[in-house]
Amino acid sequence: MKIVKVMVVMLLGVLLVAFLFQNYNAFLSTTILEFRLPALTPFRSMPIPLYGIILGSIFGGGLLAALYIGLGNFRLRRKIRLLRRENKGLQTELQSLRNLPITESDVPVSQAPETIGNESVEEAAEANSG
Repeated sequence: MKIVKVMVVMLLGVLLVAFLFQNYNAFLSTTILEFRLPALTPFRSMPIPLYGIILGSIFGGGLLAALYIGLGNFRLRRKIRLLRRENKGLQTELQSLRNLPITESDVPVSQAPETIGNESVEEAAEANSG
């Protein structure tokens, strides 16, 4: 699988180089960007080569994607930190409850065997024997 990935990357690299050589003059041509708002003088940039606009767009998109992912990671790390604190508190509480001494007054008293369920033990024994 690794060999296939390397081959695909190499093929894309060769295609990119061929594309750049065939369009060399177009990439060097300059463009003036203009921004117009009503009632204001239009803003015009100095002449920028096309490759500069393309590289700037790629860089800007990467920067925006990194900010978006970074904010998501920041939120997740904050949530993980809060959950770890809560977990630590619950673990401490559980440990303290496990270490409590068991005394006779803390043990729940069970019901007498003849009162369990709807029938008494004697009635159940008579029904099974009969």
